[in-house]
Amino acid sequence: MKEKMGMVKVLDMQRSSRRLGWLMMLAGLPLATMAHGGSHQYGPYPASYAEECGSCHVPYPPQRMTAAGWETQMRTLKQHYGTDASVEAAANQAITAYLLANASPKDKSAPADPTARMTKTRWFVKEHGATPPKGLSFSNCTGCHTQAEKGDFDERTLKTPTGWRHGD
Repeated sequence: MKEKMGMVKVLDMQRSSRRLGWLMMLAGLPLATMAHGGSHQYGPYPASYAEECGSCHVPYPPQRMTAAGWETQMRTLKQHYGTDASVEAAANQAITAYLLANASPKDKSAPADPTARMTKTRWFVKEHGATPPKGLSFSNCTGCHTQAEKGDFDERTLKTPTGWRHGD
């Protein structure tokens, strides 16, 4: 009997130790990685990404497009939607590494067109519809997501235009 109770204590301690290990591991994950769990908080972004990409538009959450999509984006910066958005080689490598490390593994986040527009992914169209609110474009995230520049796309910071319904 004493031996059985001792074994139960050992098993309980092993379970507790495993749980603690998991908690410690989760606590050490970067916030961007944690966002996959349903949160819409993706920032803060690395400075190079926020500065280079954020100088023209909101830095998009890397978790919302696949690695292949980000590779296309970074490879075609010389002709980035009508603009030369080239960056220095070191910055390109750092940004590409960040985007690929945090890219979505899900097919719904794969670009549906050769230009790899995030607004053409299945996820984006399902979430936002096919037509942006009147007077706005889908590339202007801050038009509705008031804290998008900080990587916060949470619904509590969402302000859609009066009368706009998903997919109008």
